[in-house]
Amino acid sequence: MKILILTVVLIVCAPALAQERIALELLIDDSGVLLDAQEANQYKLMLLAHLKALATKRDSANTRIEVISTSLGRTVWSGTPLTLRRDPARAQALVEAVKADPARCNALPGAFRELQSNLAQLEREGVSEIHIIVFSSLIHTPRPCADITRITLPQLPPTEGDIPGAFAASTRIRSVSFFWVSPHQKFVWEGFLESAFTTLRQTGARVSFLDVERSKDALRTAPFTLGETP
Repeated sequence: MKILILTVVLIVCAPALAQERIALELLIDDSGVLLDAQEANQYKLMLLAHLKALATKRDSANTRIEVISTSLGRTVWSGTPLTLRRDPARAQALVEAVKADPARCNALPGAFRELQSNLAQLEREGVSEIHIIVFSSLIHTPRPCADITRITLPQLPPTEGDIPGAFAASTRIRSVSFFWVSPHQKFVWEGFLESAFTTLRQTGARVSFLDVERSKDALRTAPFTLGETP
């Protein structure tokens, strides 16, 4: 009888367990060098609305979402689409967490180190499907920085750390999407990440790298599907 009860419980729980095996890593540029920060915030909110809408889909409602601040270089929010849909306070906390702060530097190497750490942990946990979204102009401002910090574009990617190596931290990456990339930075970063992107595509992962205007078009489009190339 106990075996029968356990079998029934497993059958009932199986869909939920499967859903929890999807993960989304979201790197959000909340620095003072985000291009067109006020307009960018509107599109960040569109992105969050798309993620919230995943709660209406059985296969993605329990997607594990981890949000990394590019200025702080650490995970600042975690939850699921259902969290966003059912808990207004937690949803508002995420909205506040992704706002750009004019006083903040952009610590891109730290943010990608955090991504690498998160991916390695997801790999250890056996998560079967990982998606990565980067919303950033990809402008690095090493500390200390201030209003008088001079930025010349295009700017070479940071030499600290191993940013391309972050994308090799898991074999379960199914898509990588960059949004709001500065047009000045697009060419240099595409070259910088070319090898990582080639490897990802060879494993069947979808990769997209969008400048500001193409990001607007992509984020206005619905429905939003994990793994879909804009």
